[in-house]
Amino acid sequence: MCPIYRYCATDWSGRKHRGRQSAPGVTELLESLNARGFTVIELREEKGLLRLGPGISRWWEQLRYGKAGSRDFMIFCHQFATLLRAGMNAHNVLQFLAGQTKQAAFRRRLEAVAAGIARGNSLTASFREHADYFPGILVHMLEAGEAGGALEAVLERLAEHFERQHNLEEKIRSATIYPLFIIAVAAVVLAVMVLFVLPQFAGVFSAMGLEMPLFAMVLLQASEALRRHWLPCLLTLLLAATGLRFYLATVPGRLLLDRIMLRLPIFGSLYRHSLAARFARVMAVLLGSGLNLIPTLELVERVLNNRALARALKQTREAVSQGQPVAVPLQKSGLFPSLLVEMVRIGEAGGALAEMLNRTADYYEREITFTASRLGSMLEPVLLLLVGLFVGALVFSILSPMYRIFETL
Repeated sequence: MCPIYRYCATDWSGRKHRGRQSAPGVTELLESLNARGFTVIELREEKGLLRLGPGISRWWEQLRYGKAGSRDFMIFCHQFATLLRAGMNAHNVLQFLAGQTKQAAFRRRLEAVAAGIARGNSLTASFREHADYFPGILVHMLEAGEAGGALEAVLERLAEHFERQHNLEEKIRSATIYPLFIIAVAAVVLAVMVLFVLPQFAGVFSAMGLEMPLFAMVLLQASEALRRHWLPCLLTLLLAATGLRFYLATVPGRLLLDRIMLRLPIFGSLYRHSLAARFARVMAVLLGSGLNLIPTLELVERVLNNRALARALKQTREAVSQGQPVAVPLQKSGLFPSLLVEMVRIGEAGGALAEMLNRTADYYEREITFTASRLGSMLEPVLLLLVGLFVGALVFSILSPMYRIFETL
């Protein structure tokens, strides 16, 4: 594994650039930076935790600098297409956009892509070196646009795709943020009552010789056990969370989780519709850009981020390569909505698969917006009612013995 160096350099305008890059040695790194027009003023090799492996390095990079979202990629594609139309070459565009990007991790990746082009690599090959960061649809569509000489048009299509994805994410987020806020506030209030308020009443009841009700007694015992044995409880929770995380990182664990997500009683429908919308939209974008059906299915298989659907798409790809229509294996899997399967069948029969997939994606995106809003409206009163019932039962169980004392006076 090549050493990783941190550098500080200036460009032709005097602007400082800080970054991190792997290289066989200092000489090779300096040559790469000089090819990008940088003059190195500070250079040191990275040591310690970050050198334990690429997985930890990526984890630390995301934790420290964050990761670009659909909005960042939307803006990037729009600007990339505009500057290419203005006559700039790809290397200069990437250097310019890297200097304008405020998101640190995104800026470092763009600088690395520009360095790859400076070394003589193609645009697609330079992006593919950072496939762990850039979405697969971005890399493959850039490859199709570069091969077909329609890079600007492909970038505009990508910008539209990321814009739709960002709008959908924002609608889902806005519909679920208030219920999550209620849950968080309720958890804090209940924790304060159980851990601090209830023990105070327990002392009063003990001094007065009163017996606490069963509900309050159970909560008090749980509170006392948690306060006395908080360290073993915390360690047990951390070990359980770590074990669950490692299991879910395995193929069987991730497959089990994805199947459970698809079959959840209420949120499963929303999750399935979001996957169906992503499947239809990505398929339509790739097919509309001139990519063949088999490579399109292979890419969508990786984009969906669901192992159960990925397996179904792999079987679909194998069936299509043997001459079957796409709709047949999709229907056999039983994992895709019937409307999506029917629209795919109609699109194949009429030779307008990309158009029908676009319409299907539009429908499911509208359905997701409506469902998320309705779920948010339904969850708010239900959560408030549950919290009110719990607090009311706790207060009643505490005050009822005191009322009995007042009645005997």
